[in-house]
Amino acid sequence: MVDDPRLREILKLLDPPAGRRLWYGGATVAGCLRGITPEQAAWKPAAKRNSVWELTLHLAYWKYAVRRNLEALPQGTFARSPANWPAVPEPADAPQWKADRALLRSEHMLLVNAVRAFEPQRLDETAPGSGAYRFVDLLFGIVSHDLYHVGQIQVLKRMYETRSGRAQRGR
Repeated sequence: MVDDPRLREILKLLDPPAGRRLWYGGATVAGCLRGITPEQAAWKPAAKRNSVWELTLHLAYWKYAVRRNLEALPQGTFARSPANWPAVPEPADAPQWKADRALLRSEHMLLVNAVRAFEPQRLDETAPGSGAYRFVDLLFGIVSHDLYHVGQIQVLKRMYETRSGRAQRGR
């Protein structure tokens, strides 16, 4: 059991207990991707906008980047390249979509485990290589980052439904 209130709150937001919704009623990072097809994941509302797939990889990368800081890992060890916005396969490929969702789940759990193991007395230390950001800033930052992009994914899902004529009346 984590005994620091800040780490407990971060863990509650990053990885809520099964069956418990987040305070805002929205989906978790993994939950927002359920049922999305490769075609839906690769779809973009406009040429210079991000797809669900791109956001999935972006989320995975930043979970890795924060964990890399927590665990003092070397740079350049993320599984995809370029790291921050890896390329999505064309055409959309079901096995690769499954693999990229698994990458996000894996990076998520590695981050959750790193947070659980993090020494609370280090929360207010400046994270090496992060400028003036403390570890606690990185941790609350990744939670905010998740929430922001989960919201984008939820909107993209609705836009895709509307675009394809599958939107239900009254929603």
